[in-house]
Amino acid sequence: MDKQATKVWIVTGTSTGIGRTLVQKLLEAGYFVTATARNRSQIEDFEQKYPSQCLAIQADVTKSEDNQRVVHETLKRFGKIDVLVNNAGYGLAGVTEEVTLDQIRRQMDTNVVGLIEMTQLVIPAMRKQQSGYIVNISSIAGLRGSKGLSIYSASKFAVTGFSESLAQEVSRFGIKVSCVEPGPYRTDWAGRSIDWSESVTNPDSPYYEMNSGTHKMLNNVSGNQPGNPEQIASVLIAGAEAENVPMHMLFGDEAIGWWKDYHKKVEDDIFFRHYPHSKYDL
Repeated sequence: MDKQATKVWIVTGTSTGIGRTLVQKLLEAGYFVTATARNRSQIEDFEQKYPSQCLAIQADVTKSEDNQRVVHETLKRFGKIDVLVNNAGYGLAGVTEEVTLDQIRRQMDTNVVGLIEMTQLVIPAMRKQQSGYIVNISSIAGLRGSKGLSIYSASKFAVTGFSESLAQEVSRFGIKVSCVEPGPYRTDWAGRSIDWSESVTNPDSPYYEMNSGTHKMLNNVSGNQPGNPEQIASVLIAGAEAENVPMHMLFGDEAIGWWKDYHKKVEDDIFFRHYPHSKYDL
């Protein structure tokens, strides 16, 4: 590939799952990539194998100085930024009453605030070059709430709403935006990456039955999800090269089925009540 024509990607959260799979496919295809993870030892193999293409940076998206360094070092090394994939994130399981404020803040700082800050930091470079592609990894939980995952769902609903608004703001500068909403895919999300309420296994909890169901479901699904992250990686690479991309990208039969079921619920007048215009509207 011609160096000037070859796209430069930043992908956050690349130690496992979708992030790692995407970086591997990008490097194999000849793209330039800045890969980030909180533990650099988990991604330094990329840089060792592809020294001219890959920049592996230890970074935590909840730290502004890390985010600024990622963007600065990418521009210094590669001269431009064509694609940002905001992939860093994790799940928090537990009912609303039983998760701690510290857990809530960590969840939002990682899944929402860090994602927004990384986006803010790359927009000036993309705006200057009048092109770019921003991909925010959300979840089907960002389109439909689920019991026992209320805070995680809140964070992903925020990502979905942010993505839709962002797309309207930056399209005039030639910047594309997609929000990826996968169902169950084989990542560490339901395994080592998930955080739990301390009460989730407490038999004295008033939510014990619900907590037990969530705990059992996530343990059973971990490592056995039907979706292959390579599918998502391939679609994102194609999207970066396409002139037009969809705002929402649903991945997996379960996600599509959930979304169709949700639409049936939306049609129920008890779920959504439409009020006519009133002179008392504010």
